[in-house]
Amino acid sequence: MALMNFKNTVLKNLFSKPVTRNYPAEPAVYPERSRGHIEITIEDCILCGLCAMNCPSRAIKVDRAASTWSIDRFDCIQCGYCTEKCPKKCLHIVPGYQEPMDKKAVAVYEKPVQAKKYPKADMDTCVFCTLCAKKCPKEAITVDRAEKKWELNKELCVSCGLCESSCPKKSITLVEEK
Repeated sequence: MALMNFKNTVLKNLFSKPVTRNYPAEPAVYPERSRGHIEITIEDCILCGLCAMNCPSRAIKVDRAASTWSIDRFDCIQCGYCTEKCPKKCLHIVPGYQEPMDKKAVAVYEKPVQAKKYPKADMDTCVFCTLCAKKCPKEAITVDRAEKKWELNKELCVSCGLCESSCPKKSITLVEEK
């Protein structure tokens, strides 16, 4: 007799639209205000460290010596500062959630070895305006307007290209070191 008490509910559920989503057959729809998660195109990364310097939670680590970029996804707050500060635009906020893991781990990406490019100024067109030196995040460029000198400290240079893009006379180009 107790089974008959549920007949109305059973019949209603059989002929009504399902309440749950048909995931994974239908793609998940993320809430409008969800930020997503950070992804990197490691081939485009120059390991300059600007993303790590601007990360408020210190979730990003850049090791230039080992050519690695890593992110602690549990510490990342998806604020997007790293994507805004990246000079090569190799960081992106991807909609959706990251793949679940069975334990806390740091995602490490290793950059393939490539020839490094350094800025070189054309002294015939340079007007020694010092914009390149002001834009350099590592202060690797020194410009002396009085003596008409432009110098680069290669140990400090991270090859970000900000000097090249900020030059009003287009006197600076990134050239591969031989």
